[in-house]
Amino acid sequence: MKINNLIIILLFASFITGCSTDILKEEPTGFIAPSQFFNTEQEVEAALFGVYNFLHNENINDNFWLLIGDLGTDIGVTRSIGRFNTGQFYEMDTPDGRFTTLYRDHYQAIGAANTVVQRVSESDNFTQGFKDEVVGEAKYLRAYYYFKLTLLWGDVPMWLNELNLDEVETLGRTPLEEVRAQIIQDLTDAANSLPPTRDAGNLGRVTTWAAKALLARVYLFGNDWQNALSTANDVILNSGHSLIPSVEDLFDFNNKFNSELIHVIPKLTDIKGSNVHSFSSARGFDEAVLVDFSNGIAAIRPDGEEVLQAGGIGGLFQGWGIYQTIAENYDSYEAGDTRKALWWHDFMLTDGTTITMTGGSSGSGGYYNRKFLAFDETPNNGSRDIPVTRLGEMYLIAAEAENEINGPTAAAYASINEIRRRAFGDNAHDVPAALSKEAFSQAIIDENRFELGGEGLRKWYLIHWGFDALNAAVQFASGSNPTAATNIKSHHVLFRIPEEEIVKNPNLAPNNPGYN
Repeated sequence: MKINNLIIILLFASFITGCSTDILKEEPTGFIAPSQFFNTEQEVEAALFGVYNFLHNENINDNFWLLIGDLGTDIGVTRSIGRFNTGQFYEMDTPDGRFTTLYRDHYQAIGAANTVVQRVSESDNFTQGFKDEVVGEAKYLRAYYYFKLTLLWGDVPMWLNELNLDEVETLGRTPLEEVRAQIIQDLTDAANSLPPTRDAGNLGRVTTWAAKALLARVYLFGNDWQNALSTANDVILNSGHSLIPSVEDLFDFNNKFNSELIHVIPKLTDIKGSNVHSFSSARGFDEAVLVDFSNGIAAIRPDGEEVLQAGGIGGLFQGWGIYQTIAENYDSYEAGDTRKALWWHDFMLTDGTTITMTGGSSGSGGYYNRKFLAFDETPNNGSRDIPVTRLGEMYLIAAEAENEINGPTAAAYASINEIRRRAFGDNAHDVPAALSKEAFSQAIIDENRFELGGEGLRKWYLIHWGFDALNAAVQFASGSNPTAATNIKSHHVLFRIPEEEIVKNPNLAPNNPGYN
């Protein structure tokens, strides 16, 4: 399917999924009508792209999800805006309608995936090869949505088929281990049925290697070290993906679908445009410094372009300034680490003057996330893709799993140092030799922050390492985020099941520990 057809089907699928946000009031199978819809390959692909369409939901894999993953850790802090206060932990102990929507959006996506899996599997209208690939894609997406639910709430209701409304309303919570086992099965099935690559017209559709990359993360978070190691190494050695030599090139928004990116959610201006670039860029009136463009002096953006305006498309301050890092994180990068430049903190004028940003009213300093920046994109309607998995993470997974199995072996050092050598451009900054297993584990925790910070993954990794790791990260950030340091509690490794969901379905009770 060519990219223009993909976008048309994506729009059609967006229409037929409807606008309901209440999974308990509308049957999840109602995202496709009529029931005879699965008669042709085109109809099936339209239904499948209805499942893909949920990846564009801001709660599932866009700005809100990315912020949940970084705020309130040793990465990020933001202004006190209600829907972004997850980074200060106080709102986690009180009902929050935002998380009701988050919960329902994921289940609506799962209901859509279940419909495709069941109806295509049972159909006699298609070749087995076509069915296997479509079902594989739908299973990958179902696994992805369930995985996110488990990160937030642990034990969650699980169903795999089309259910009627009465059945959905009475489902209890399935133990985490059972949900994880199903996620692993779905991803394994997807890996076995999907193609290893996609042609130019199908970029954005998942592959064998997308399934295996996500599977490596799932194994790691389940402490299945051997499978995490073998799967991550399989992706590293056999996928054909390779590290981009320059981290700046890796995150250049013009360098779409580059060799390091394994699964990417494609964005397209005026069709499925992104606003994450606006979240990531500075907001003009938050900055204390106004650039004087008199006398022919221009500002030089961090991507090297000269600009003659502070705001607007192509300017310096055309964003909202929401997605920031903390000073503690920024200052902890070693000299020579090129990843530090991915946190935009200052810029040059053509007369050689350096302008350091302040963050203004945000109070956290001007450390903006360049991983998602796109200066020349329309604000809140850009083509900045969102990566789901990339090869750099696989090296860190391999290093951690190897250390857990055998201690800090040469293989563990080789994996983590591959990332550091890319960052520094030499081997003089390798992880120190002869570390203990515990010290090497800490090196992995630190390297994960330097490498993956700002990509919406940090909180989930910290929780994977345990509450002590999460708390240490929050206390590290206490100068920039004192509220979080005071409010965090051990039960915050999971979120509260939305109260109104328990009222509607008492079988969801009891709530997660600490929320009763």
